[in-house]
Amino acid sequence: MIIHDYTANEDVLLQRLQDGDEKALGALMKLFYVPIYNYACRFSQDEQLVKDCIQEVFISLWQRRDSATAISSPKYYLLRAVKNKIVKAIGKNAKTINSGSLDEYDFKVEFSTEYMLIEKQISAENAARLLEILSQLPARQKEIVYLKFYHQLDHEQIAALMNINRQSVYNLLHESLQKLRKFWQQELITSVVSFGSFMIHLF
Repeated sequence: MIIHDYTANEDVLLQRLQDGDEKALGALMKLFYVPIYNYACRFSQDEQLVKDCIQEVFISLWQRRDSATAISSPKYYLLRAVKNKIVKAIGKNAKTINSGSLDEYDFKVEFSTEYMLIEKQISAENAARLLEILSQLPARQKEIVYLKFYHQLDHEQIAALMNINRQSVYNLLHESLQKLRKFWQQELITSVVSFGSFMIHLF
């Protein structure tokens, strides 16, 4: 009797999924449900709608399991799939998404203070001030920051997920960083705030 380890890496789980192993699907759900749920909630506060869309995404993944090993990044694949489901469900069509208009696109995100208080590199007071600046970023910049630093997606994945070109990703990240730097200068903060690994990995 063969006993599989369902804490195995993503590639192994995808191979088992392609082989028709339902437990591998369950392992992938356990691994990625929370991050894709959190991402989906950025587009809709309708909890039932979000859960239904996620369920449909995993059902679709199972139905298309014959090509599962062609998926290079399960997390990116699932984030993109659930975004498409949510956006369609709330009535935004592909034309709006692909138009490249930063003003039309709605992305709700609240950055947590706890995320910024890593290793006490930033005070609670300054974290609150920085949160205020982040909340003022345009929707697209918020989404890029969220995808880059909460989900650790690379620039190509972000560009594909947001239906913009790679240069736009660089530009929007740069604009976001400039606003953050301006904030720190105005507050006369001389220490370099890493914001976790936030700024170190911007470029």
